Amino acid sequence: YLEFRMAIQIIDNFLETDEFNKLNNIIMGDNFPWYYNDGITDNKDKNNFYFTHIFYRQLGIKSDWFNMCLPAIEKLKCKSIIRIKANSYLTIDKKQKNKPHTDYTFKHKGCLLYINDNNGCTYFENETITPKANRAVLFDPSILHSSSLCSDQKRRITINFNYF
Repeated sequence: YLEFRMAIQIIDNFLETDEFNKLNNIIMGDNFPWYYNDGITDNKDKNNFYFTHIFYRQLGIKSDWFNMCLPAIEKLKCKSIIRIKANSYLTIDKKQKNKPHTDYTFKHKGCLLYINDNNGCTYFENETITPKANRAVLFDPSILHSSSLCSDQKRRITINFNYF
């Protein structure tokens, strides 16, 4: 029995500089709407919360800010979008690895786009990836992976694309 797992691919300078700068300025700005989530992967810890913005989710949920994702959607050659979600994890005194999770249980494509440099790594079974602004990580989000909180910046911001 041999299970096929999509390789993890890292692409630096994923978006064109002007496209990324526009996206970065909006999402890092003080007018972008973030929504509180009372738990990252486990609701028991009082320090385990973060903020999200859903750009798109199946069943017709589409943010007014959706169009800022179009350059990435085009670059990824998405045939069908499952979800696009931005995550903002606030700083903590020391790096904290969150519990492993899968985005969905079925095989699909995923892109994790880092918005800012920080030390809140993403962990896979055999690989650790350090966030760098405009770095994309392509992988199958049905495999276990973990986010983490950073200690060297005010926040760790990513955009997750789940698609076919």
